[in-house]
Amino acid sequence: MAEKIVWLQDLAERFPDNPETLALLGRVRKEAWLAAWRLPGATPEQMLAEAASWDGLLQDAIQPYEWAFQRDPRHYYSGINALTLYHLLRHLSGTADEAKLKTFEGAVRWAIQSALIRETPDRRDYWARVTLGDVEVLTSDTPVVVKAYKNAVIVAESDWFALDSSRQQLLLLHDLQFRVPQVEAALAIFEQSLAKLEEPWQPRRVFLFSGHMIDAPDRPTVRFPPDKEPIAAAAIAKKLDELGAGPEDLALCSGACGGDLLFAEACLQRGIRLRVRIPFEIPEFLQRSVSFAGERWRDRFYAMKDNPLTTLLIMPQELGPTPDKANPYVRSNLWQLYNALAWGPEKVHFICLWNRQGGDGPGGTQHLHDEVNKRTGQVHVLDTNILFTEGGTP
Repeated sequence: MAEKIVWLQDLAERFPDNPETLALLGRVRKEAWLAAWRLPGATPEQMLAEAASWDGLLQDAIQPYEWAFQRDPRHYYSGINALTLYHLLRHLSGTADEAKLKTFEGAVRWAIQSALIRETPDRRDYWARVTLGDVEVLTSDTPVVVKAYKNAVIVAESDWFALDSSRQQLLLLHDLQFRVPQVEAALAIFEQSLAKLEEPWQPRRVFLFSGHMIDAPDRPTVRFPPDKEPIAAAAIAKKLDELGAGPEDLALCSGACGGDLLFAEACLQRGIRLRVRIPFEIPEFLQRSVSFAGERWRDRFYAMKDNPLTTLLIMPQELGPTPDKANPYVRSNLWQLYNALAWGPEKVHFICLWNRQGGDGPGGTQHLHDEVNKRTGQVHVLDTNILFTEGGTP
């Protein structure tokens, strides 16, 4: 935990205007605070006393969330976390800047309402709605709280993970005996919804991939020439077989021509569930990362996309527009990585088709390789310097 905090603090210092980096730092600090008082066998009274005694850790968690929200008010995830922790600090310490709390609450409500305005009949926003419930549970009477959360649950579309994530946030408030009637009424809504659903499938292992695209016809230096495709495909297949990859596992990758699609196809052939994340809407992504290599690769992208084992996730739709100063490829890499790690760092195996050199810009294979290597150590490099040499083996 301490190593993770130090790394994120360094990252936040290098990218002080990146709200996602700041929010991650806030999340890790929040987890450190939770670990300090959520002790096995502790009574509610003991947890309350311990949580109050670690108020310094709590204040450390609030700061990056607040900074993230100030830098991008669309980032209401950071706003609600800061607001919730501020209310818990007041609950535990008995003191607070009431004027600041009111102002911050108003800002978070405005951010949520701005998101809700963008709803359409076929795309209703669970996260904006449930975040409004999270504001109400901090400040409003029970009927208002219940109405807000029911308004969110009705559009959750049986998303067990989303519902459970919201329940976990309420359990934090419950553990600290915060506004007990309102919190218990809210918890009942999520418990009832989750009781109707089966707990979702959990992968045995998670295979995360990154690799070079097929060389564009006008690429000045050779990196992945089209005639090396069979060699790369064989190496990826061999590595998956060596690791015993199969239907009990999950695969994560992007959808570019070359390494990504070769990995995706190999996983689908083995019955592995595949989650593909792309940094742009489909037409722009195809133009940037697929179609230049020929219609065959575009057809393979659509075949992969339409496979029943594939889930395609589009970054602007899932995370919102890329912030002005953020690089979409770096953002996409971190999105891939944190989703992989969310299943448990010990499950993650990173496979990369790579020449062990820097890429053509930020957010390439080297970036993801280095980020994974800091966290799991389960890295498998398919070195194209060896692979693409006649007779070479990975």
